[in-house]
Amino acid sequence: MGPLPAYVVTTPELARQVLVTGSQDFERGRLSGKLTRALGSGLATSTGQEHRTQRRMLQPAFSRTAVAACAEPMRAAAESLMSGWTAGQVIDVNQAMDAYSSDVVARSLFGSEVAAPAAAEFRQSLPGLLRDMVNRTILPEWWAGLPTPGNRRAARALARVDAAAHAAITAYRAADRDEGDLLSLLIAARDEDGSGLGDTQIRDQMITFTLAGVETTSATLAWFFHELAHHPDIERRVLAEIDTVLGTREPTLDDLPALTETTHALLESTRLYASWIQMRRAIRPVVLDGVELPAGTEVIYSPYLLHHDPRWFPNPEAFDPDRWNPDRADVIPNGAYLAFSAGIHKCIGESFAFLETTMLAAMACQRWRLRPVPGVPVRPVATGVVHPKGLVMTLTPR
Repeated sequence: MGPLPAYVVTTPELARQVLVTGSQDFERGRLSGKLTRALGSGLATSTGQEHRTQRRMLQPAFSRTAVAACAEPMRAAAESLMSGWTAGQVIDVNQAMDAYSSDVVARSLFGSEVAAPAAAEFRQSLPGLLRDMVNRTILPEWWAGLPTPGNRRAARALARVDAAAHAAITAYRAADRDEGDLLSLLIAARDEDGSGLGDTQIRDQMITFTLAGVETTSATLAWFFHELAHHPDIERRVLAEIDTVLGTREPTLDDLPALTETTHALLESTRLYASWIQMRRAIRPVVLDGVELPAGTEVIYSPYLLHHDPRWFPNPEAFDPDRWNPDRADVIPNGAYLAFSAGIHKCIGESFAFLETTMLAAMACQRWRLRPVPGVPVRPVATGVVHPKGLVMTLTPR
């Protein structure tokens, strides 16, 4: 990576050694360190004991009960998005999914009227800001200090988000009541010794949840609709399942096991268009597959690379949701699928993400079919994950 040497692990066994079985030998790497300077030390960027402490404190916010309670904000965000859809309208699907994911995070974080300004600011500023921050992680250190239009725009957006977050935290602490949202859970979180999170720590987690909740979810949904439109046999199966299981009602967390065609199509979207690069740093000398690495060595693992390796996923470029049927999924090696990472740094919000994507996928498919616009090329573009550029589709009522 420029002048920085790094090793790339290219098998599930080595990925598991770095992330799971030998995780005590590694900390988060260069990319997370660069994100920390702008986004703080939330779950997505912290490492070591700090990360373990945070995860222990925040686990109740992502319990099954807490996630199930987020179904209503997700439903409301889906209704809000589709309220502006009309037959024959052409929409930018990636932008629409960004808007939905941002709205879900804002509604889930902020359940109080006093936090409405913060919710509006998070919806407006964070998606673009976070994508810009992720892009800048691969640029040289000196680039961040240049007064480029992008850097100035990002600095202004970050300042607005900071002010909105701290205003909401102050208002919640003053009210001293549980609003039934994620911000209330963050304020109430306590470690084993009874200590809680400070305002800056809560702000860091708020931005972390938004980063995780917007970037991956919006890309997964956009590709889901793209792939369904190009695979009519799979689309028919998904629509028939949604009609049978749900009819006209919205899905709940309890419906996910029955929506196998839908969840497998979403899972396959996360496989095909995953994060392209993640890094870890050895904190002591370590041996990977006979290669001795000194402390401080940067190690790359790529979910995208592993997900597209025919050794683990036959015909890897094909959109094949059936590869997640039990008889085929059982032979996928541990460590070959890493859309949500693994080990101590595995995404704490995985069940939240699947409910969020399933909610919109099901509600949209109950009412609409999204059809490609002829002659408009769709190009994959890597930011944090791989997004579709140029994905415009026509809304057709069912």
